Amino acid sequence: MIEQISLLLATPIAKVVLDKFYEGIGSKLGEKAVEILPEKVKQLGSLVWTKYLRGKPGADELLLQAANGSAKDQEKLQKYLNKVLDTDLPLREEVQKLAEEIHLEVHSNSGDMNQYNSGGTNFQNRVDGGVVNQAGSITQNYYNTTNH
Repeated sequence: MIEQISLLLATPIAKVVLDKFYEGIGSKLGEKAVEILPEKVKQLGSLVWTKYLRGKPGADELLLQAANGSAKDQEKLQKYLNKVLDTDLPLREEVQKLAEEIHLEVHSNSGDMNQYNSGGTNFQNRVDGGVVNQAGSITQNYYNTTNH
């Protein structure tokens, strides 16, 4: 029986939850969240595990198989958790709050930043490739992320 949930086991839960609230982007968002916010993913997985899945017949095996990449078991987990989140409103609220935090954090770390200033000195905080447009004397800086 699984007592404490690892990041590996929390990941399929997080992907299901993120897909529930952010349809169609849950898997991509989940993958990015694991890279950027492993503790939040683990917190989300632990919340669902301890409040609902732990101790349920077959839950350990289902989660282990989903974590090991079984598409069939990931689909079963998704159907099961979607049903739970549709019926257990207090759990849904807690889970949705964490999912929203992850979503916002992932998007704030995406590397796409725009800054609009008028007058004065303008600064760009982070550029992960692309073009920086600065107001005032309109400066365009081109960055290449490949090494030459």
